[in-house]
Amino acid sequence: MNNTDKVHPQVGIVTNPYAGKNAAISRRSKELQRIIGKHGIVKESRNMDQLKSILSEFAAHKLPYIVCDGGDGTIHWIVNAYFEVLQETNVEALETAFPIFIPTNGGTIDFLARKVDAKGGTYKILKKFRKLLETNSLPAPIALRTFMMTGKYTKEHLGTQYRKLAFAGALAGFAQKFFNKYYESGKPSLQTVVEVITKTFTSTAFRGSWFEAYVPKDIAAYSNEMFDPFAADVKIDGKPIEYKRLNTLNVGSIAIEIKNLIKLFANADRDKKLHMHVGYLEPFEVFSNLGNLFAGTDYTGKELVQKTADTIDIVSKEPDGLNPCLDGELFTGMATMHVSIGPHIRFLGIRGD
Repeated sequence: MNNTDKVHPQVGIVTNPYAGKNAAISRRSKELQRIIGKHGIVKESRNMDQLKSILSEFAAHKLPYIVCDGGDGTIHWIVNAYFEVLQETNVEALETAFPIFIPTNGGTIDFLARKVDAKGGTYKILKKFRKLLETNSLPAPIALRTFMMTGKYTKEHLGTQYRKLAFAGALAGFAQKFFNKYYESGKPSLQTVVEVITKTFTSTAFRGSWFEAYVPKDIAAYSNEMFDPFAADVKIDGKPIEYKRLNTLNVGSIAIEIKNLIKLFANADRDKKLHMHVGYLEPFEVFSNLGNLFAGTDYTGKELVQKTADTIDIVSKEPDGLNPCLDGELFTGMATMHVSIGPHIRFLGIRGD
């Protein structure tokens, strides 16, 4: 028996549990297994229960690395499934128990891969990872702060409790609705971001004017309800916010970039806390803040609270609850949310050149 036969697997690889293009093609798994060889274990997952079973197996083998074959949404599901497997809530204990995750550029936004300077698709990154592993020259992992969100769903969801980890959330309001429209596209991209912004601006600018009759109906109605307020009670670090009208509610635990165009939550990195926007912005205020959105600087608004803090508590007054977008994944029916600083999770940024 030679030395390669004794190699203990170091990495678990999970194909995107919600991307049929991956899970349906078994030859993809075979190719991933061929690339990583005896250094890793490749598993396909088609649903959440299967994903948790796979990650339980990885945890039992004490695999120090997990490759996420997909984008930010894939990382979100894998991190949260592992979170459930661990059955731990203590932040310090979680930081020790989590493996090191390796992101790939397999999604529509990939802000986490960008954050840790990961380059290339899964095949290229896996080839480079194996080379670095075999030469004992892996780079140091980068720890990224999460936020932990706990609460209850609405009665429609039987009022069940939940707990989740995330990095960026459009919890309610026009940013959350922006992502709804973004994902309506079959293949969302940078062009989709520009299209959503342009259509929203055009629809809002001509609404109620005599020009509206000359604008295509699908464009004229595009921003209907986009800026409408939602009903919720919000407290930041235990203190109620003073504004009663709300149409924006966002929180991030790290600074992120979307498609090298939109920059959000810069103050999270500066203050090592949660960066949040809560309040009401008139449509013209939203558009006047586009420069800040592209530059990553602070927003401005007469009824806007923008600050860093340790916690934010939300109680929805909407019958159907709130429908946040977390790390690019859409959720529905959340009645309450308690958001606090979560554990740091380590990522390995591999440049698959």
